[in-house]
Amino acid sequence: MILYFSGTGNSLAVAKQLAEETGDTAVPIVDITEQCLRIQDKVIGFVFPVYFGNLPEPVRVFAEYVQCNPSAYFYGIATCGSSAGRALYSLQRILSHKDCTLAYGRHIAMVANSTPATRRHIRYPMEKLITAAKTVKQIGNDIRVRKIDTSQVKTHWYDILFDLGPVRRLGEKWFTVRCDTTRCIHCGICEDVCPGHTIHIDESGLTIGNHCVYCLACVHWCPQQAITIRNRHILLEDQYHHPDVTLKDMIRK
Repeated sequence: MILYFSGTGNSLAVAKQLAEETGDTAVPIVDITEQCLRIQDKVIGFVFPVYFGNLPEPVRVFAEYVQCNPSAYFYGIATCGSSAGRALYSLQRILSHKDCTLAYGRHIAMVANSTPATRRHIRYPMEKLITAAKTVKQIGNDIRVRKIDTSQVKTHWYDILFDLGPVRRLGEKWFTVRCDTTRCIHCGICEDVCPGHTIHIDESGLTIGNHCVYCLACVHWCPQQAITIRNRHILLEDQYHHPDVTLKDMIRK
């Protein structure tokens, strides 16, 4: 089983390709209920983006609570703009506390969806996705033969820095999302794509709760560019999602 978490499609695209390469099934973590937290597959993969140099909160929580067969072959794939930080290392530690072993870990450089927080009129390096697809193909070969490779499972002092309370809170403040009610048409797309289920629309309007996971899915999928970052509107041309992933792919209930 391939367990994935994705906001704008990079990790979903990787999970889907890995499923094709290995003959496995890709399942979104947000779809797994408490009744399904016991997974007995012989091969279990985690595919996820890197947020603040570490695991996204939903992935961390899921990895800590899921029950797996300790004899399974575990692997982790981290998609990132540049550095995987300590995400793979954190996954390794969580699994080790459950008497499980991360046998294989790789990070894949892809397009960063956080760039609109600092720039406008962005030229995204889409060529990275071509290289990424080739890397995933090789990863698929490694997984099929159950290769053991944790050479990319690392952590450094500057990765730990991101996890410090004040630094983390500053990062979260930097990526604070809000809704511009003058643009919002209550189409419900942001609510549907939000993996943290923190966006809600009712008769009183749109509400963004306190459990944002900073995936920026709402920012990049909003057709009206009504979701802002620190009150900055994102240009239509600066919205990003993986070209092989559709809105329908992202909507999970």
